[in-house]
Amino acid sequence: MDGIRMTWTAHLTARAGVTPELEQDLRALLQAAYPQWAAFWAGTSFWGSEPEWHLWLAGPDGRPAAQLGCGRRVAEVGGQALTLMGVGGVATHPAVQGQGLGRQLLGELAAFLRAQALADFAFLQCREEVAPFYERSGLSRVPNPAHFLDPDEGEWVTNAGPTLILPVRRALGDWPPGTVGLRGLPW
Repeated sequence: MDGIRMTWTAHLTARAGVTPELEQDLRALLQAAYPQWAAFWAGTSFWGSEPEWHLWLAGPDGRPAAQLGCGRRVAEVGGQALTLMGVGGVATHPAVQGQGLGRQLLGELAAFLRAQALADFAFLQCREEVAPFYERSGLSRVPNPAHFLDPDEGEWVTNAGPTLILPVRRALGDWPPGTVGLRGLPW
């Protein structure tokens, strides 16, 4: 397909509106993107906190090629209550990685959040090796660790990051120092 540019269509689906077929497609995408955790993704399309929405990109076949889950929560950051839109389960199918889907997906998320003004900041934590991708896609790395209930261990843990944010209703300079207390499961 040299020289042919694929068109990807964005879909925002409330978790309550995820059909059994879409759930299976999201699971298959996550299994392909994260084969080391394929057994886990066979049973669910999210890790930790159940998302309010799934944002996904589809090609001409209508099936998800990239996706993320997101949901709101009031968290405590350095003693301040902030509404965060947590982001998790970010994945692009390996067959289409390197074609800009991840960047398009995060651009669609930013547009949705800014249009709806649903949170002060978008928030995610990730592995160090993928943090530069998120920074290139418009998120800002901050030094804050996050404190949350680990869904695998059932214990409260503090994770030093990387932590990335995207200003939505507030400016980047409004982000406070200190631990991000998620008050529950991560996304």
